[in-house]
Amino acid sequence: MNKTILACLALALSACAHMNQATPDQRFEAYRAEVKAEQQAGKITAVNEQEKLRDRYWQIYGKDADSAGHFAYAISLMRSAEAGDFPMKEAQVLVAAREQEMFALKMVSRQVASSYEFPPN
Repeated sequence: MNKTILACLALALSACAHMNQATPDQRFEAYRAEVKAEQQAGKITAVNEQEKLRDRYWQIYGKDADSAGHFAYAISLMRSAEAGDFPMKEAQVLVAAREQEMFALKMVSRQVASSYEFPPN
């Protein structure tokens, strides 16, 4: 009886521990806020911000063609903005819009993958 109660207690505690873990999306959003604050405080450049975001994104989600294209675009655009060839505010808006598009596509692909039913054998 005691072993059963201990086993149930261990399972309950394990479930609670897993419920408190941040999702990959939450971890990335927290990191994005941290890096954005560094950039706004002048500790890093806009290019460094995008490079850090790219590295963390790939660490959390893995490298894929959509994110590789997005970050190449974002870094290139920020380099142009830092050189004065493009307005920084516009570059930031374009990067944010493209990032939202990338995340929307990721969400849709997750939903499709989770709703896919394998055909019976």
